[in-house]
Amino acid sequence: MSKWFERPVMSLFSILAISALVGAMTVQAQEAAESQGKPAEASAEDTGRGMISTGLDSNAIATKWPDAAMWLEPPDEERVLALFEPEADTPAKGALVILADEGQSAASGLAGALRQPVARAGWAVLTLGLEPPPYELQQAYRQRAVSAPEESQESAANDNDKGADNLGSVMIDVMDSVDVEELEDQYRTRVRKALSVAVKHLADRGYERVAVAGVGLAAGHVARMAGAADSGDVAAQIWVAPVFYPGDAATLTEWVSGTGQTRVLELHSSRLPEMMEGAGVMSPRQREAAFRREGFSSYTRQPVAMPERPLPRNAPALASRLSAWLAAGE
Repeated sequence: MSKWFERPVMSLFSILAISALVGAMTVQAQEAAESQGKPAEASAEDTGRGMISTGLDSNAIATKWPDAAMWLEPPDEERVLALFEPEADTPAKGALVILADEGQSAASGLAGALRQPVARAGWAVLTLGLEPPPYELQQAYRQRAVSAPEESQESAANDNDKGADNLGSVMIDVMDSVDVEELEDQYRTRVRKALSVAVKHLADRGYERVAVAGVGLAAGHVARMAGAADSGDVAAQIWVAPVFYPGDAATLTEWVSGTGQTRVLELHSSRLPEMMEGAGVMSPRQREAAFRREGFSSYTRQPVAMPERPLPRNAPALASRLSAWLAAGE
């Protein structure tokens, strides 16, 4: 194949990969807004807020499931609703914290659907919702995703200066009004604290093995907490149909391989391509190769016959896969 043909093909893969990520983020933001009876567009008052709130209909969910609902209190943060499902058989094999996909509550989507089948397999389950990032941060993520393939192509053409200029120009509107890096740090810190408190809560209840799972965009938060000092003793991580923000995929191996040999399972759709092209965009197979190069041998990936974004009806099959994998590590 000639180089003149290869370059357009690689560019097409990059554009398709980034378009899929942007589309997922947009759909999730719209679903979150619609579930709360709000328009997808943020108001001027909303965009001026510096942090997220305890939305996702948490109070309504707590009222609907009073026996399962509990309020966790991360240090220096607002309280967070969690839903607890005890193991169906005793003694318990362990416990699993599940962080819902972005824009979904502790009771909705795949995370909510996993509670009972995982509990029937002998694991206690604690689900957490995941609010979307603040509006300004969402805009910054979209702009980064659009800029990534352009920057990659320009770098290949030895035109890095132009790439930096283009990246700066698309970020200027957001950066002029808010410190995006600070906002991102606040958001991710809040999510990490919620996960850490959830793990500690289950450990305090007497569960000796506590694993953490993240659905979709939540997988990045789970992976990031691996090296955090306050993450507690996490026995294993599970990424369910993971989607990583631009920039996160490039540092993923560093986060995970730096934790020693914590077991990691990735459950992904069998429909995903084996190779992806683009700045920081990797397929499960490429992630596996990257971990092997770093000497991290505790990563396992399993393709599952399901959509790229799994639905609640896929919960029984996924619960069977992850519970079997967790049991194999005993």
